[in-house]
Amino acid sequence: MSLPTATLQRERLAEFDYLRGMAIAMIVLGHSIFLAQPVFPALLENLLRGGTGLFVFISGFFFHRVFYPRFDYTQFITKKAKSLLIPFLVTSLFALSIRMLGWWQDGLSWQQNLLNLWYTLRNGYVLYPHWYIPFIFITFLCSPLHLAYIRAGLSAQILLLVTFSLIALLIHRPQSNSNFLQSLIYFTPYYLLGILFSQYDEQLRRWHWPLLSVSVFVIATTALVQTYVLVHVGNYHKAAFTYEGCDLQFIQVLFGCIAMLALCRHIRPWLQQHLCWLAELSFPIFFIHPLLTIALENLAALEAIKPFFPVASLATSLLVFSVVFLVQFYGSAGVAVAIKHFAGSRSRWLIG
Repeated sequence: MSLPTATLQRERLAEFDYLRGMAIAMIVLGHSIFLAQPVFPALLENLLRGGTGLFVFISGFFFHRVFYPRFDYTQFITKKAKSLLIPFLVTSLFALSIRMLGWWQDGLSWQQNLLNLWYTLRNGYVLYPHWYIPFIFITFLCSPLHLAYIRAGLSAQILLLVTFSLIALLIHRPQSNSNFLQSLIYFTPYYLLGILFSQYDEQLRRWHWPLLSVSVFVIATTALVQTYVLVHVGNYHKAAFTYEGCDLQFIQVLFGCIAMLALCRHIRPWLQQHLCWLAELSFPIFFIHPLLTIALENLAALEAIKPFFPVASLATSLLVFSVVFLVQFYGSAGVAVAIKHFAGSRSRWLIG
């Protein structure tokens, strides 16, 4: 006996709730390595980097699945501006105030403070991970092009996906993630892939195990080649029109999206509720965790703690990495829950 369509729809969206929870965990894991260097395992770092692509893949899926059937451009952009840009500005203003206070305490003159302010703002963001917000909003502004992509035939869709993927392989991510147009071009394949996985969900489900097997093989191969053959650690960043080889991290993360979605269909019940809880807090965690990064960096710079860094052994490195992740991830979740409790519905204006 087949399940009703509404039930199947809920199950499919539940898979993406699990994926959203895993995606924000991947992003914070990638941002938790900074105090664990220089002996942190290069292969593990390469496997943890690039979680942003997973977020973009999820956005593409939901664009087709949720917004496309009743798409209204003005309403779509207005909703995204309220949920993304306003919390982005509020969090950035708070972070900028902390930084300016620190500069003042360091004895910098007001002229140097203003110069630092300009250097901080010219990239378009204050906290480093928040480059994602201007970039993804530009992606949403391009929605008419995504509508045309959805309405194109499968052959044209595959051709466009392959073309943008080849461009991404060569263009890489921008230096300091400050060129939002380059980021738009680089991450477009993830968004298009998400659209395809929603649009052709039934057909792709029949290929579940082959897709998972191929994806795991590609992830392992690219990570090993990147780490031990090319000896490159982390994401690839460069100016758009210089040549510095192929971005293997792009391939790894693109197939990582497919593998992680497939794995979400095997999540055990004891983990499902926790991942759904994390999915609800994904953007608050994203907005808040860089503030905890600053706090941890300042803590590590204290005279009493400074002698312990940089870490010297692999065991210490992994321990520091784990502690930093737990503090950033669940500390951000705890702050988000507290803000939601005290601010109620208004918390969306603060933390998304």
